[in-house]
Amino acid sequence: MNKTAKTLLLLLAAFFFFIGLKSYQHATTYTELTDVQEINGTIFQLHCPPKGAASLTLSDSAATYNLSVKFRTDYCDDKDSQALLGKYVTMEAVQVDGDFYQVYQLKEKDRIIVNPEEVEADQTSATLGLFFLAFLLTALVAYKSRRGSKQ
Repeated sequence: MNKTAKTLLLLLAAFFFFIGLKSYQHATTYTELTDVQEINGTIFQLHCPPKGAASLTLSDSAATYNLSVKFRTDYCDDKDSQALLGKYVTMEAVQVDGDFYQVYQLKEKDRIIVNPEEVEADQTSATLGLFFLAFLLTALVAYKSRRGSKQ
């Protein structure tokens, strides 16, 4: 590995570490949030990507409501996702940017579908993933830079 590649990998590791620190600093538990909005509506569409968190849109809104990874694994198959369409739900969400909201709690009647602990777990795992990626890149550069290594 040449010096330029090592420098670029270390810069990338520093970038991931910096983003991880920012994510950690701005992490707020659900109980500390002050701008939580209660939103009621009928589920119009579920967005279920192959990886990551699912989201939904309501029939009377253009906003997108981000859910949790656990919601995607539990409800994003043909049988369960179709059962939720058209259901009247109550959400507790925080506006993230423009028409995008992070849902912390999703209820359908008395059944809690998404709870704050699931969302906080997603956020924590994403932050830890950034730190882990920074560590792996640094370890790779250290491994390739050791004495006697064949480049």
